[in-house]
Amino acid sequence: MGVYSTEDYIICIAILLFVLWFLLRYLFPRVEFDRDFLKAISPYILIGIFMRLLVDVHFFEVDRLWNVTPGVYILTIMLGLISLWIGLYLSSHLKIPYWYIPFGMGLLILLPISYELFSHLTHPERIFYPLILAFAILFLVYIPSRYFRIEIFQRPENLAIIFAHLLDGCATFIAYNYYGFYEEHLLPIYLISLAGDSAIIMVPVKLVVILLVLYLIEKWHEEEKDKDELLYRVIKITIFILGIGPGLRDTLLPALTS
Repeated sequence: MGVYSTEDYIICIAILLFVLWFLLRYLFPRVEFDRDFLKAISPYILIGIFMRLLVDVHFFEVDRLWNVTPGVYILTIMLGLISLWIGLYLSSHLKIPYWYIPFGMGLLILLPISYELFSHLTHPERIFYPLILAFAILFLVYIPSRYFRIEIFQRPENLAIIFAHLLDGCATFIAYNYYGFYEEHLLPIYLISLAGDSAIIMVPVKLVVILLVLYLIEKWHEEEKDKDELLYRVIKITIFILGIGPGLRDTLLPALTS
């Protein structure tokens, strides 16, 4: 795939902003942003990640239109939206919760993709190293937050976001330093070079940045609580996906190589 260019970032940010605008304008007036919605979209997050990994193991040829950034995200968002609209339509006729349909459709797509992906699994033990490291650091964040009563870093959804970005940083460190992988993004490449060609720098950087971002989001939410509850939730799930996507990819990829 190579290193991302400035134009790639501009395109991806533009697509992300358009998707968020579309969801806020057209989807969420009809669908509550709640646990049912998260259940409905959960398979599609994994579909996007696993399809990208199948490109990494050369099962698919690289094609920006549908299986690498930004195409893979556009494809999975479209699949998710179509299944959500089908679910909303059928739920009124079948008298079932709407999320059953998109969740079921997502599983039908995800299962064969998962089967093909894990058939390439050659070093399963490598999956656990970044997971253990990320959980250990998360624990070191949680304990002081309990002791000093920092409530925002004790909330389950914020802990999930912190873990997602820690996983990305830990997986990048392990894959780069120990398995010979390279970095694709411009800022991490610069930071790694500053650290003497060691990706260990990505762990504290990721942690500090995500803690600061969460603090600012929670502070903003406290001030605008009555006006922007939906936007607040959408921002947080977006930040989680932006962490867990590359985090899972970087965690799984070393286990899929010979």
